[in-house]
Amino acid sequence: MSQNERRLQKIRYRKPGGADWEELSWDQAIPMIVERVKKTRDATWVGQRDGLTLNHTTGIGSLGGAALDNEECYLLAKAMRGLGVIWLEHQARI
Repeated sequence: MSQNERRLQKIRYRKPGGADWEELSWDQAIPMIVERVKKTRDATWVGQRDGLTLNHTTGIGSLGGAALDNEECYLLAKAMRGLGVIWLEHQARI
């Protein structure tokens, strides 16, 4: 439920190799996420192979679950395809 006074309002983040969690705001976390997605996408981008234009990334995948409704699945798929993700799966397809 999204309307709960116990709902976390900050992101819990543990640095690579770290043992302790720290709290981040969304304003801190979103640029970190964007930077890491972009870095991974650029590092694993496949533009062409064997003369074929592919334009996809092999370093990012997406797995959806049963809690997502059709509209959320549609938006998730559109966003992932826009990034060039080819490893895209959802429980509804299994």
